[in-house]
Amino acid sequence: MSVLYNDDVGYFISHELFISKLYRTAVSENIMFFYEHFFHIDNPFVKEKQQAINTRSKDDDDYGVSTKRKRKHLQPMVNEIVQRIKTFISNLKTNSVIFSVPISTSENNSCARQASIEFYEKTKELKTLFGQNSNPILHEENGYMFPPNCKFYCDDVINMKKLGNEKYDLILMDPPWTNTYIQRRKKFNRDEGYSMMIDKDLAQLPIDDFLNTNGLVCVWCTNSQNHIDSLKSVLFPAWKVKYLACWYWIKVTKSGEFICNFASSTGKQPYERIIFGRKIDSDSELINPEENKLIASVPSSVHSHKPPLTELLTPYLPSSPKCLELFSRYLLPNWTSFGLEALKFQHKFMFETSTIEHCLHKSKTNL
Repeated sequence: MSVLYNDDVGYFISHELFISKLYRTAVSENIMFFYEHFFHIDNPFVKEKQQAINTRSKDDDDYGVSTKRKRKHLQPMVNEIVQRIKTFISNLKTNSVIFSVPISTSENNSCARQASIEFYEKTKELKTLFGQNSNPILHEENGYMFPPNCKFYCDDVINMKKLGNEKYDLILMDPPWTNTYIQRRKKFNRDEGYSMMIDKDLAQLPIDDFLNTNGLVCVWCTNSQNHIDSLKSVLFPAWKVKYLACWYWIKVTKSGEFICNFASSTGKQPYERIIFGRKIDSDSELINPEENKLIASVPSSVHSHKPPLTELLTPYLPSSPKCLELFSRYLLPNWTSFGLEALKFQHKFMFETSTIEHCLHKSKTNL
C-alpha cells in the first residue's frame, strides 16, 4: 500500500504503488510488471453483453442488472454510511489530484480482465509447504519472490496449530465466507473460486491461543448481514474477542467512479467491510480503531486480492508488532502468512516484463 491521502474521515491508498515500492527496485525500474495490469480499472465493471449500455447514468443503473429489475428491486440504499462514502469520494475528486484519468466507457477494463484470466491460468497448483526469508532484503527462489523477513505456511488454516507457541499482536484474515455468487463462478472456473467455510467451522479456529494479551483481530467481511451478525455474536465470542469498530473499503476506478452502483441491502455494493476486535481480557493503553473509517482505492481485478493494511493499522499496535495473516494469498515484510494460497501472488512471472494483447493502453501509476 501507500497512503496517498488521509483526513479525519478516511484514507486513499494505492495497492499498486505498495507493490511497486516493495519489488520494483529489486527487479527493474523501467519495466511494466504483470501485476500492474490488474489495476487498469478505468471504468465501472459491466457484464460483457451489457457493455454497450454502460454509458447510462450511474444513478439509474446497477451495472449488470437489467433496468426493469433494478427499478423494482435495487433502488439506491440511502443511509448515513452511503452518504458518508459519497461525500468522501466527492471531496477527493474535488480537492486532490489523485484521480487524473478521464472517464472511459468503451474499454470495459479489458486489460484488467485479461490479466485476471492469465493469472489464474499460470497459478493453478500450489504445494503444501513451509518457508521463510529471514533476510532484510528481497529473495528469489524456485520461481517465487519473497519479501524481507517473511514467514509462510502454505497449508489449510485448520492446521494453524503448526504455528506452535507463537503469539501475535495482530491477526488479520479474509475468510472464505459462504457466497452464492462464488459457488456459481466455481462451477465454470474451479481456479477462480475457493473452498468456502461455514461460520461454525470458522468459530473452531483457535484464534485466542495465538493472540497476545492485547491482540487485535481484523476481519474482512462481506456485506451479508448474516455474516456480520455471526462475526459479532458468534465468532468473536468464540475467539474471546470483543467488537471494536467497522471500517469500509471503497472500490473506485482511476477516474474516481464507483466500480458499481449502490444497491439495496441484498445487492452488490462498491464497498466491503473490515471489522475489528481486541482480546477480551486486554488491559492495553493502545488506542482502538475508530468507527466508520473509510479506505478508498482502485481494486485489483483478481477476486479477493485485498490491499495490504499494514500502514493504516500501525497506530493501533505496539512498536515492532508480530503480525499473522490467515487465508493469506500473498506475503508481506515482517509478517507470517498462513493459507493454502499463501504464495499465489509471489510467482516470479508477476514481476517480469509483461504486455497483454488485449490491453489497449499502458496506464501510469497516479502519484
